[in-house]
Amino acid sequence: MVQPCLIRLFSVIGVSLGLNVLGGSFLAAQTKTGSGTESISAVMRELSINLPTDVAEKSPVRLHLEELGREHCDQKAIENLGTALEKVGYRREAAKAHISFSTNCGGHAPSLRTAVNVLLKLSDYPRAVAVASELIKLEPFDDNGYYLRAVAHERGGSPKKAIDDYVTAVELFGNKDRISSVSYLAMARSYEKLGQFCEAVLPVETWVALNPTRNDTSQTRAIIADYTAKGRCQPATGGGEEVFPISSKSRVIKLAATVNGVRANLLLDTGASFLSLKQAFAQRAKVQVDPESTVRLHTANGIADGKRGSAATVQLRTLQAKNVLVVVQSDDQATYGDGIDGLLGMSFLSRFKVTFDSQTVKISNRK
Repeated sequence: MVQPCLIRLFSVIGVSLGLNVLGGSFLAAQTKTGSGTESISAVMRELSINLPTDVAEKSPVRLHLEELGREHCDQKAIENLGTALEKVGYRREAAKAHISFSTNCGGHAPSLRTAVNVLLKLSDYPRAVAVASELIKLEPFDDNGYYLRAVAHERGGSPKKAIDDYVTAVELFGNKDRISSVSYLAMARSYEKLGQFCEAVLPVETWVALNPTRNDTSQTRAIIADYTAKGRCQPATGGGEEVFPISSKSRVIKLAATVNGVRANLLLDTGASFLSLKQAFAQRAKVQVDPESTVRLHTANGIADGKRGSAATVQLRTLQAKNVLVVVQSDDQATYGDGIDGLLGMSFLSRFKVTFDSQTVKISNRK
């Protein structure tokens, strides 16, 4: 028979052992929780964000922070974290997290793209410009970075810079048949903000000329008419239809034109948004150039830089247009061929009706 005192002793020992076991588990849990919290804090420091505890500990934010704690450059995790932070109203922190992730992980264009879009929503246009510029460094030949920076410039009150970036975005867009009107109309708005109503007509006319069947609408006609009236713009003139032969071998169309009264040998290029000229010829023809502008263009030899300008008159036989927008390139980049001064692009051609057949191109006044 076990004595009562021994039963009490065993009970005390059992309780004590139980407390030790439970206490050990509790302390381990405390240590684990503390370690998890410290890990999350470390990730937030890496991402340059500071979240309240209740937000950082809340699912799914905590889950994605933990993922980034395990894999610091997990692209899916940063995408999900940014989405989660936006959903709980921490948009600024979402943008910061994306920017820091890109910096820490050797450059990540999708994160920078997302950050710019978030900053535009926050109306932080200077920061949006800066981040879009970083995106352009990563993807210098992609149109999207220039488009996003153009939007930031336009909303931030820098219409000239916006025009440069809209022009570049349009020029770098791969398939003009699929391009939307957004950049063209935004470019027109930027010219309007500068009080340059006749220049504002150009991008809209160019958009229409890309696909008249689809784009020549009552809306685009109304926009063009409004800008034309405000600027008292002079319409293009011509004595009739002009016909030019297409070379059977090279399919190149060489044209003799005059720019500000100076003879120019040009190649017809409906894929070029602007009349593009060599710098030496532009100086000879006294083309006005904005020295502060910078645009990027697609050329036969790749991407080249240029500056925006305007020609008072451009004449092609009986066809004449005034105040024609021009892009001027340095002579070493403007490799159009021997004896060629530039490309006759849409800043002139969009004012006329242009049709092609197998042997000729016909240009005439719009009716």
